[in-house]
Amino acid sequence: MEYTYKTRQLTIKCNLNDKHKLIPFGDVHRDTQGCDVDRWAWFLKNSETTLSETPSTYFLCMGDTHDFGSFSEVKKIKASALHQTTMEKFDMMAQEDNRKFCQEIGFMRGKMLGFIEGNHGWVMSDGKTANEDLAERMGSESLGWLCHYTLNFVFQNRNSGNSTQNVHIVACHGRAGGKTAGNSVNQVDWLRNVFPAADIYIMGHDHERWIRPVNVLIPTNGGGSLKIKQKRQLLCRSGSFLKGYHDGASSYTVAGLFRPSDLGSIQIDISFHRDQKNGEDRIITDIHGIV
Repeated sequence: MEYTYKTRQLTIKCNLNDKHKLIPFGDVHRDTQGCDVDRWAWFLKNSETTLSETPSTYFLCMGDTHDFGSFSEVKKIKASALHQTTMEKFDMMAQEDNRKFCQEIGFMRGKMLGFIEGNHGWVMSDGKTANEDLAERMGSESLGWLCHYTLNFVFQNRNSGNSTQNVHIVACHGRAGGKTAGNSVNQVDWLRNVFPAADIYIMGHDHERWIRPVNVLIPTNGGGSLKIKQKRQLLCRSGSFLKGYHDGASSYTVAGLFRPSDLGSIQIDISFHRDQKNGEDRIITDIHGIV
């Protein structure tokens, strides 16, 4: 696993009153016994309905779509000098998993921002990761382990011509450690030390599912006068579909006595409104999270 950093952006032409949705999801671990297949099917059904009702819906995969194999496992297998045919067999297994997964999320094609690299994912004989293979099959791309992604909303119904509003997303598969809710929040909040002015920060990995709004004060200089404005930011964990406790099965959740995760995904709603006062004509970004 390489800790790759990437920057990407997408231009979305829209009208001021259009609604937009971002649905991050990950840690599905689809190939395991512990995957909650019923909840996953429910997520897929509802996501497809959301897309049909709100065409400006975008998806972001936060990694670990499958469980085979973890970073440490891949290193051990690669170092074991197995026969080339054996390694190719592992490649075929990962590719087959991806084919099946693409069938399930096929409706997201064209609306997938990309695939974050997780800490579970096979590396094939040609050096391509299973995540990169999955992204290619979906007509999308791998976004590395950490990505700064900017959505550029270009409004076409402004009296003074097109105006652009940017929404900055920082997505990382994430870090984990510790059993407290505060520790999970602090790890996402650490991203703000690196990218202090983004709008949305998302991590997966620890299988938690929550959205926490925070606010900062941003200085602006417009019209020759200094103003301090409040900026709302969302700290997010993208959830999981892996059950921690199911009868007769062994898991790291049981071994560590971790809390069971609130399974599922999150949704972020993005909209805009016009603010005309004190001689100013501004577009205000409204960002709200749904768990």
